[in-house]
Amino acid sequence: MGRVLARPPRGGNHVNVLAVLASVGGGSSGTDPLVAVAVIVVLGVGSQWLAGRLGIPSILVLLAAGLLAGPGLDLVDPDALLGDLLFPLVSLGVGILLFEGGLALRRDEVVEVGASLARLIVVGALVTWVVAAVAIDTLFEVETSAAWLIGAVLVVSGPTVVLPILAQIDIRPASAALLKWEGILIDPVGALLAVVVLEAVLGADSAGEIVARIAVTLIGGAVVGIVMAVLLAEAIRHHWVPDRLHNAVVLMAVVGAFVLADQLQSEAGLTATTIMGVALANQRRAPVAHIAEFEEDLGVLVLGGLFILLGARVDLDAVVDFLPRSLALLAALVLVARPLAVAAATLGSTVPVRDRLFIAAMAPRGIVAAAVASLFAIELEAEGEAVAEFVPIVFTVIVGTVIVYGLAAGRLARLLRVARAEARGVALVGAQDWVLDLGERLVDLGVPVLVVTSDPERAAAAAGRGLLVYSGRLDSEELPLAARGVGVALGLALTDSDDTNDFAVRRLSEIVGRANVFGLPAPGGHDEGGTGSSVVARRPFGSAVTRDDVAALLEGGARVRVLQRPPRGDQPWLPLVAVAADGTPRVCGDDERFRPGDQVVALVAERRGAGRFLRL
Repeated sequence: MGRVLARPPRGGNHVNVLAVLASVGGGSSGTDPLVAVAVIVVLGVGSQWLAGRLGIPSILVLLAAGLLAGPGLDLVDPDALLGDLLFPLVSLGVGILLFEGGLALRRDEVVEVGASLARLIVVGALVTWVVAAVAIDTLFEVETSAAWLIGAVLVVSGPTVVLPILAQIDIRPASAALLKWEGILIDPVGALLAVVVLEAVLGADSAGEIVARIAVTLIGGAVVGIVMAVLLAEAIRHHWVPDRLHNAVVLMAVVGAFVLADQLQSEAGLTATTIMGVALANQRRAPVAHIAEFEEDLGVLVLGGLFILLGARVDLDAVVDFLPRSLALLAALVLVARPLAVAAATLGSTVPVRDRLFIAAMAPRGIVAAAVASLFAIELEAEGEAVAEFVPIVFTVIVGTVIVYGLAAGRLARLLRVARAEARGVALVGAQDWVLDLGERLVDLGVPVLVVTSDPERAAAAAGRGLLVYSGRLDSEELPLAARGVGVALGLALTDSDDTNDFAVRRLSEIVGRANVFGLPAPGGHDEGGTGSSVVARRPFGSAVTRDDVAALLEGGARVRVLQRPPRGDQPWLPLVAVAADGTPRVCGDDERFRPGDQVVALVAERRGAGRFLRL
């Protein structure tokens, strides 16, 4: 997006876009710049936290927060705050988000659906473009050329919406991969299409120049991305970069790749960062898991900041004025464009019909559409060809598609039966006798169990009891596959080694989230602070229970049993895992109480003693 913003004048009538950025969108809000920055950070991160708590797509809350901060309360005026830096920073932020998305793509995911993916990106994009353009030309009083331009912007998808939705509903792997890859790869392709159409609308380039521009953007951007990924992987592999600087150097490389490619050709920066992420994720010469985690954290800040800035520039009155026709356009995109695009892309493929129907009901727009629309509105205004409908249409479509697809995806997946069963399994790290007893009792109650141990004898003992076993390395890529295959939702690190437990907690946290991982500490372990070191883990079975307490119970003859009610009298017992009536397990904690329908797997001592619950 860089050179479109600051293209050198080709004639006397051409206006430098950067020169007019500060004067577009109203004057200064009068808010202290430091306060405005704080508002952007607080609303950007806080909106995503609130959306997570409410279980709704974060973009909805982010856009609402941006509208509140900008036209609502006049706390943030992006043009006055950032001036000429606004859209270069927006472009760079989008590039960083696409690099993060590229890191999530694995080549082996699309072996089955590679042909459908290619057609979805090429044929599907063209179908969407045509339907959108015709609908806009019919519904709005705009020039036909403007309708084709807005339609091109609406080709892009929203990976920052698609990926969280897929994580929530967990559909079949091949179809999930198709949606995930489309969501990432369609953005640079769609942005390039939009730039080409913009140039045609402005009459800036000949047909030959446009073709050359497309070739340089795709090929040049891809070359820059691959070369930068190779250099980065080699630097990490040969330890040329200290561990503490890995994340900083990666960010430096992403920024460098984006700017270098963008200097070759506008929009090539998006291609470069996307391909760089994909190439880095699929090489095997250097570990990148820690980089992906950093980029995910950085992505939260970038996504939040971008949506607050762009949302603050929206003209609410214009959105309301065009709302009825924008909703009609939304209906055309959801009911006509997307189904036709998917039908054309998957014709004759091996993708099951049910999966095709679900894919046809999943095409939310996101940050790339918002950024490109805002950018092109400025460009058109600078050229004296302003389209008042541009930004209101695109932002209405973004909100509308997120609402429609975000809220309907889960219900539709269940209706079409394309979603896998809800994960209710438990991973038990450790294979001591009492841990295997716990695993057997859980299996008896219908809870899937995966025993994780590298001890061949203990692995054989677990397998001999009919338990599923993962005996590979904890840092292997096979562990997440095994956990997802079993449907693991909870992790318990129960070995007698703090180091093993700590590492297991880290790995399982990457798979099921920190809130769902527990580590049994040695005496002296920190409350909610780890299994004996600095690793953050929740403590199972109670805040004061340690491995010594479990050992003392076992030495006293305690056995793992399934209880429908608490033991009578003062018989010592320690509740371990409760299984609800619907089969959902939960790790027991302080003051555990039976709920209707619960069955509790517990360590129950044979002798009588003091205390109804063991809470030492």
